[in-house]
Amino acid sequence: MSELKTEVYVCETREQREESEAHLAAVYRGLSENILKQCGPIDLGRAIRVFLKDGAGGILGGIDGLVFGKWLYVKLLWVDASLRGHGHGTQLLRRVEEEAKRLGCRNAHLDTYSFEARPFYEKNGYEVFATLDDFPPGHRKHFLRKALD
Repeated sequence: MSELKTEVYVCETREQREESEAHLAAVYRGLSENILKQCGPIDLGRAIRVFLKDGAGGILGGIDGLVFGKWLYVKLLWVDASLRGHGHGTQLLRRVEEEAKRLGCRNAHLDTYSFEARPFYEKNGYEVFATLDDFPPGHRKHFLRKALD
């Protein structure tokens, strides 16, 4: 076997990001093979995205979720500041949860920071199960979950 080496990509340019993403595809293939070997046939990930649009088609909010192993992972949720407090975030969250249940999910999980939306998620049935202190410095990162039944 030839000598092994490591390459580091900090991805400060578009070219670095594109080259590293091509390499990352091989890592995902290898990881997927291992998961399938350990778990058998399992859905390795399906994106669910829901958007809030204005009359002209402009994006004013959205949620990006991923279904994996009968769990929904809410990667992000955003609503334009001018529309917050009017139920739009709850509407997006419920819609992605409905789709996840339709796909067989029984649970959901997400993470948020202490300066973001923990009370919003708790109001919508999510419970904190772990917290990282001082991440980022001076704040906390909270991990939450919810049963979708």
